[in-house]
Amino acid sequence: MTITPRRVLCALIACLVSAAAAAHHSFAAEFLGDQTLKIEGTVREVWFKNPHVRYYIEVRNDDGDAETWDVRTSSPTILVRRGWNPETISEGDKVIVEGYLGRDGRKLLSLIAIELPDGTVLQHSY
Repeated sequence: MTITPRRVLCALIACLVSAAAAAHHSFAAEFLGDQTLKIEGTVREVWFKNPHVRYYIEVRNDDGDAETWDVRTSSPTILVRRGWNPETISEGDKVIVEGYLGRDGRKLLSLIAIELPDGTVLQHSY
């Protein structure tokens, strides 16, 4: 096999793309793996899209003010394989969410489990 500039360029691009993809999925860069939090609130938005499904939960803080928490899960494909769909959790649902806390004080959780209005608890694992 002859090494041509085109092959070198293709190899370089492949390396860069794979590095970017790995960086995108770094749990430790966004979440604290040793700190969890449980919140209770109302689903304000469902984002059932790639790369990760997100639920925006409105929570009342200790002062009674509304805060929006970004609750992230895995990809829609993985959730669908586990029986979830875009209507499993809907806007307006009152939920209790447990998740790994986001870094830097952000209102961000990586979902561990969510309790739906009917008492059903959905466990999440990556």
